[in-house]
Amino acid sequence: MKCLFLRGGAAVLSLAFTAALCWAAIQGTVQDSSGAAVPHARIYVLQQPFPSRAVTADSAGAFRFPDLGAGRCTVFASAPGLSGGMVQTPCDSSEPLVLTLHPSAVAETVVVTAERTDVSSAGAASSTSVVTSDDVRAMQAMELFEAFRYLPGVEVNQTGRYGSVTGIFIRGAGSPGSSNYNLVAMDGVPINDVGGAYNFASLPPELIDRVELVRGPQAALYGPYGIGGAVQVITPSGLEHHDFFSSVEGGNFGTRRFTAGGGGQIGDFGLYGSLSRLQSDGVAANDDSRIDNAHLKADYVLHRRHHFQYSFLADSNESGNPGAFGSDPAHLFPGIDTVSRTFENYDVHAFHYDAQLGSRINQRLTGGVYSDRLDFHSSFGPSFSRQSRNSLSSETGIALAGHDVLIFGMDWSGERFRNTFLTDAGSAFFPVERSFFGWFVENHLEWRGKLFLNAGARLEYIRRNAIPPDAFGSRPFLPEDREAEAHPKLSAAYLLLATTRLHGSVGTGLRPPNGFELTFTTNPALRPERTVSFDAGLAQSFWDHRIMADVTWFYSRFRDQIVTLSPAAQSLSHWTSDNLANSEAGGVEAALYIHAGRNLRLRGAYTYLDTAVLSLDGSSTLVQGIFRLGQQLIRRPRHSGSYMAVWQQRRLLVETGAVLHGRTLDVEPNFAAGEYLNPFYATFDAGAQFEISRGVALTAKVRNLLDRTYEESLGFPALGRNFTVGVKWRWLRE
Repeated sequence: MKCLFLRGGAAVLSLAFTAALCWAAIQGTVQDSSGAAVPHARIYVLQQPFPSRAVTADSAGAFRFPDLGAGRCTVFASAPGLSGGMVQTPCDSSEPLVLTLHPSAVAETVVVTAERTDVSSAGAASSTSVVTSDDVRAMQAMELFEAFRYLPGVEVNQTGRYGSVTGIFIRGAGSPGSSNYNLVAMDGVPINDVGGAYNFASLPPELIDRVELVRGPQAALYGPYGIGGAVQVITPSGLEHHDFFSSVEGGNFGTRRFTAGGGGQIGDFGLYGSLSRLQSDGVAANDDSRIDNAHLKADYVLHRRHHFQYSFLADSNESGNPGAFGSDPAHLFPGIDTVSRTFENYDVHAFHYDAQLGSRINQRLTGGVYSDRLDFHSSFGPSFSRQSRNSLSSETGIALAGHDVLIFGMDWSGERFRNTFLTDAGSAFFPVERSFFGWFVENHLEWRGKLFLNAGARLEYIRRNAIPPDAFGSRPFLPEDREAEAHPKLSAAYLLLATTRLHGSVGTGLRPPNGFELTFTTNPALRPERTVSFDAGLAQSFWDHRIMADVTWFYSRFRDQIVTLSPAAQSLSHWTSDNLANSEAGGVEAALYIHAGRNLRLRGAYTYLDTAVLSLDGSSTLVQGIFRLGQQLIRRPRHSGSYMAVWQQRRLLVETGAVLHGRTLDVEPNFAAGEYLNPFYATFDAGAQFEISRGVALTAKVRNLLDRTYEESLGFPALGRNFTVGVKWRWLRE
């Protein structure tokens, strides 16, 4: 299989280097409805099936895209509070363009995660949210996931202060006790733990050009782990961003944050990178944390039609683990653990090669390496966990006719997991190894700028190595396991009268077992967990696109969830654990965006989520573990909402926001049986930035303004009222 993959790649490279095109440039200016130039607007060019391109206009609103080939291009632009100017033009046109932007509640951008071809956000049929670097700068985010709290259908769960373990639930998707149903990727390379979990606290805000969050299962596009949704971090490129920045911030609870970075383009070579550190002392002894990040992206364009790209991310973090010292509803508070600490280092390498073969074919080769090394020190002694993933992908895009694009290809990934507690009969460590082979096809059709239809399917083949017996007789020899399955997806959107957008999708997803689930079982054929999901919605614009409301209904059925069988349920299976558990999640998510004048923008979100634990297969009354039939899934509120307002006048920017979190069920973290109520809470934030000179700004932000006492995860107190002040510098090269 690997030989076939490499031979195919070599053939593609040979074709790419023999192709020849005639190259030209698109250039023009960006203005608002009054005719005034819009400085530093973002301009995008779409030329399917080729990757999109973006540049930033200069202070006079001028822009230029060099080295475009023949064919039709779609050009549009956006700026804070402004959007539009979408035009279609020959890519080799010499006629200067004038893009006119109008006030808009939602800025137009490019989306690459919802489908395998780059589309405008208006043309993405799946339910997608985009968080841009401008968004996180305006809200002064200390950690990237802060922006996720303001997205509909997304629940953020953090275990305490800055740097503590953080997961998200998209539309309630996740195992009953874990947020492990999200595909997380950086520049196309998955960075999940083996088994699907991911700690979002490790992602710094300066890492991003934008983050794309797609709701619903994505197995047809990306294979394993995207069972509830997909989150992709797109990092900045020196070909598109020409700036440098730095910042110093500090506040109470010993909070300190430092950043520096930037980049640009020299000829055909682009380079962009960043460094950051976030530290906090927390609220108790041994509650401190430190997160260091280094990122680099290098781009090289060869002969105008071959684009090479390399991305690198290194993360080093350390944190104390004082234990669950909060509300302690079962009165089992063991005291603060002053010994336990976690040390983690992970790195990601992403490689991309795009070749334009003539005017209708694009070939993309992608490779990735992810490695994670975690060590834990406690009073019981040291322990470790080692995880890695290598991946390769070949993807071919063909423009069939007009706006009809066919994408097909194959990919491979190999995972490896080792842990202190995974030993063989001789008490020696051994790795769990697993590989995935996927063959996929997808078609994106756009009809008259009104109908957007995306249909795809994927065949997944999973192979796991044999697992030796343990030294205690609790695990027998588990032979090599193989299985294959197919996953479809269909999404569609339709525009009515340029103000109404209907959208819907259906798809499936899977989450393969993690390393512990594979090795602490007697089951030789433990299968992946699966879901099928549906959604349908309506987006309506008012007041000449200054107001936009989007309401979406969704439903997901989760099955084959892995359960360790209790004595009462042992009659249902011969094994100690099996794929017998079921649950469901459904509800409505709503978002409202308002452009109340060019200086004021508001947004609000509300989610109604109805979740339930269902009975085990083969029983009408038994459920897994400590749960009850029909009960709400833990850490997923039935009602949640948020609002944010950003006001900017010349040199002053003021923002305020709130997150409202309905009551949830949770488990007592100190080994007590049963579930406990985590009450409703609301938090309010406010911040300001004042530019004292060109590119230099003083910043201040107060979080939890009303000093609310609450816990997102039971037993782990969140920070009380906390503030940061700082100085930020950013220089844009014209």
